[in-house]
Formats: sequence, C-alpha cells, structure tokens
Amino acid sequence: MTLLNAVDALGAQGKPGVRQFRTDSFFIREWIRGGVKEPDLLVEPREIAVTQSAVVVLDAGTREIHVLDLRDGSKRLVLKATGEGPGEFKRPIHIATTTQLIGVLDQATSRITVYSDSGRYLWTTSVPDGPSVEAICMLPRGRLRVKYLGAVGALATIDSSGRILSRSSLPAAPELQKAPTFANAAYVADGCADGVMSIVPSFGAFWYSIAENGATKRFAYVEAGRDAVITLRKRAVDRSRTLKADQLIQTTEVNAIARGAMQRGDTIIVEAGATNRLPYELIDYYRAKDGKYLYSRHLPFTPSALAITPDGRLIATFIGDETSSIVQLSTTPLSPREIAKQKPRK
Repeated sequence: MTLLNAVDALGAQGKPGVRQFRTDSFFIREWIRGGVKEPDLLVEPREIAVTQSAVVVLDAGTREIHVLDLRDGSKRLVLKATGEGPGEFKRPIHIATTTQLIGVLDQATSRITVYSDSGRYLWTTSVPDGPSVEAICMLPRGRLRVKYLGAVGALATIDSSGRILSRSSLPAAPELQKAPTFANAAYVADGCADGVMSIVPSFGAFWYSIAENGATKRFAYVEAGRDAVITLRKRAVDRSRTLKADQLIQTTEVNAIARGAMQRGDTIIVEAGATNRLPYELIDYYRAKDGKYLYSRHLPFTPSALAITPDGRLIATFIGDETSSIVQLSTTPLSPREIAKQKPRK
C-alpha cells in the first residue's frame, strides 16, 4: 500500500471519536522499587522494556541497565558502562528486548550489544549513525529495524553484520519532510511484530504502520494533535582561542499529543500527551491491523516511561526531584476513592 491509498484506509476507518473508558480503567500497585525506601537504586530511569520474565530499565543518570524479576521486582543483575570491548558499552542511549534477549544501543561505539535476560553476553552489531537513532527493534536472525531522527531516510532495516538492507522515509506531509528533525519526533511500539513498525509521532493527527517492504497504513489518533512549528537557536557550548563549538537547539510551543507506544498481541497502546481531558495520564488502545480505536484507560500518575508485560500489566518509571522508582500496576474495577481506602501493597 502506498501513502496515497493509505488515505483510503483512513477513510474506511472513519473519523476519530470520543474516548470510551473501560470499567477497569484504573490501576493498583503490585510492587514498587526505588523511592524513599531505596533512594540510591535509581537516578534517571528513562527507558523501560520487558522480556518474558524480566523488567529492563535504562538509567540515564548512572548509565546502568537494571534487570529485575518480572514477578516481584527483585534484583537480578546490573549491566554497567565499562568500556568499548566485547560485551561492553559506554554511553547507553536506548534498550530493546525480545522474549529472552536484551539489546543495549551505545552512543559512544554506535553499536548494539545483545545479552540474554540472565546477563550473558551474546553478540554485537554495528548500527550506522547510532547517535541519531530514535528507536530500535530487534528482529529474528539478528536483524534490526531502526527509526532515525527526522523524516527523510528515517526508517531502516539492518542485518546482523551492520549492513543497511533498506531505507525509506517517514510518510509525513511534504512540508514536514523538510522540517527540522524534532517536528518528526516519534516512538516505535516495542517488538516490531512480524517486522512491522508501528510508528507513533509526538505531534500531528496520525500514527503509522509500516511493513519491511514499505507498505504503509495511516491511522487517526482518537484525539488529534497539531503539527509542531520548530524554532531554532544556537547555544555556545565550547569557545576558546582555538575552538568554537555551538549546539543547535530545537524548540516548539506545540504540546506533544503522544509520548510513548507499546504493543501487546494485536493491540497498539499509545501513551497520550497533552489531551483535553486528563493530560499525560491516559493510554489509548488501537487494533494493530486496521488502526481502529478500541478504548482508553486512566493512569494513576504521569510516568517517565511505560512498558507492558505479557499478561497485560504495566511497568512504569517515575523520576522525582529527590527519588525515582519503578512500579508494576494492574487494572482494577475499583473507583479512585475505593483504591485510596485500600492498604497499599508492598
């Protein structure tokens, strides 16, 4: 399907509607790690993913990868930034998982290092232009699907040797194709099931499903956002008699409509952003094959990152001013008032 008849798929889906909330739209806490009881456990947990039995957290503050048991949050192991040798990494920027594997993308070496979820080093694959990667999925046979910054040439499939097999552009409007990279910031639903990338842009009215052969479908958010208008400014980061270095900063006054994406089976779950109702505390569920909006749920707080377990529970990270934490949540038909009366779970 080309981008032209992707619009036909959108028309068949129908116009976005009003959010419908499930009766079990609230969550209760199953376990928590970090926080005031363990203030030194986490500093800045920016990314989270799960395997079949483990929770994997990228702590950008310490450059460590924490691996916790999925059942109770108990500590399994910590992968630390140690260098550039085999099985090592230096500046981790993204993590990716499969049912049993953990991948750590290293900005310093532009490669992904893959471990078993028990911490055993397995292999390393070079990732061209690694610092520009925005999201990454691990596919069978050591292949990778990557979303780079921006729109032009932003989607790539890479083989186990680090060779780019295919590259294509994000199916954005022509004016956005030429816009600064931040205008096309996006998330990729974890897993890339069957090699299909479900791409959830931070701004705008649509999300996309893109197969490895380039077939593209475009679907409407239940609540449309606005395209970002980007302002560019330079900031001096290093100036001396012999060196002058400036950093280009991209900003926008448009609030993001999406701030994360997950996949469980045939369902795409979008973490909503600046919505009209309950901003930053909603998740919207869509059917993967045709983008049909299904229902929404209400989050108990604004997480810094979210992941979904094989049985549908959520793992959330929270970055506070003094402490950070990881929480496992499960749905409940109880009201917020009834939840507040319950004794918190350990």
